[in-house]
Amino acid sequence: MNRSLILSRLRIEIRRKESGYPTERTMVRIVRNFLESMSLSHSSQIRQWHKDLYLSKLKSNQDTSEEELLQTKSSLLFLFERVLKPSNTFVQTDENSEPEPGVFRITG
Repeated sequence: MNRSLILSRLRIEIRRKESGYPTERTMVRIVRNFLESMSLSHSSQIRQWHKDLYLSKLKSNQDTSEEELLQTKSSLLFLFERVLKPSNTFVQTDENSEPEPGVFRITG
């Protein structure tokens, strides 16, 4: 799904959680900044290491407060678990399929 659809699904999931409008605005801003900063335009490009890299950049930035860092961490966790989590209908059951490109597996 493209960037606008990711943000749209994020809004839907936040509203399902029945969070307030300021929370929704903050989470959408954080996720938008994450996608723009990592130059991600499609959900198939997003990997766990992008989140780790983005958080480490924020930690190294002197202007980032601890509160903002925690908000970012929880927003990205929500994005990965609720929005980008594959549904049961699209989970691949093939043993030879790779979960991510570039992942090496040692078979017995």
